[in-house]
Amino acid sequence: MKTILTTALFLAATFGTLFGVEPRILIITDKDTFSGYMLDSNKSKFLWRETQQTLVKREQSLRTCTVYFLQAPEFTEALELYKSRNYEAAAAKFAACAELYSKFTEVKGNPSSMSSFYEMECYRRLEDLETLSELAGKFDPESLLYSYQKVQYEIYGVFWDAVRTKSWSRLDAICRDEKWRGRKLPGSLRAQIAYCHGLALEGAGQPIKALNAYNNAFVADFSASEELTRKSSLNCLRILLDHKDVKTTMELYSGEDYSDDSNGAALIKEATALLKLWDKVLGAGEEIPAKYKIFLKYPPKNG
Repeated sequence: MKTILTTALFLAATFGTLFGVEPRILIITDKDTFSGYMLDSNKSKFLWRETQQTLVKREQSLRTCTVYFLQAPEFTEALELYKSRNYEAAAAKFAACAELYSKFTEVKGNPSSMSSFYEMECYRRLEDLETLSELAGKFDPESLLYSYQKVQYEIYGVFWDAVRTKSWSRLDAICRDEKWRGRKLPGSLRAQIAYCHGLALEGAGQPIKALNAYNNAFVADFSASEELTRKSSLNCLRILLDHKDVKTTMELYSGEDYSDDSNGAALIKEATALLKLWDKVLGAGEEIPAKYKIFLKYPPKNG
């Protein structure tokens, strides 16, 4: 019995060395559907076997089939960290997964390219734009399977890189371009563009116009883009607190010259509504910075 067990362990180790890491795949042709494990690949074909126990290897042309990669366990582990918003730990896991499956990058939708894409997403959400730019410069978007991911990659280079370089006037012009304004995009991508536009308008010295852009950011993707929603909300509150009309209204609040109909009072109402929305949903349990609670001290005097 001990001899059999030792032999089995030896064979398992031999197969692991012989074939290396093997992503599980689904192969769909005009005639049938197969499942198996990919051993190697290039742009035109791949090598696979039906089970991890068999030594029989098969060759398949990529022109005659569609290949889907089942989620690799290493990718699943990284994705769980990503979903829990632990982006730094997730980025490290995605990087390791990308390296592990790197020899399959010529096949669309492979685990390595998917991991690299989500690694970039981690750094985008962290707004570590230097690292994002470095990773995007080495990435081939043609290895991605889904069109929205390719558009996301395009947004890295167009919008986020303009934020990285603080090219505010150029970024403002891009955001106004009909190519992007009229383009049908998922809410998460539209929210990114609106947020970047807000940064551009602030950088160009137009904070009031930036308020509208930030509002568009958390309206575009209220539920999924949580980081952008919170950042947009905080940027709005910062702009409102710095506004000269708000400061004047706060100074006049206890005197006879105060008016509920002033522009400053209207902006304070807007900030108060945003604070309440933060407590209910936007903040996701995170406490609002104490300095913004000052708005609550100046409610309308006439109801």
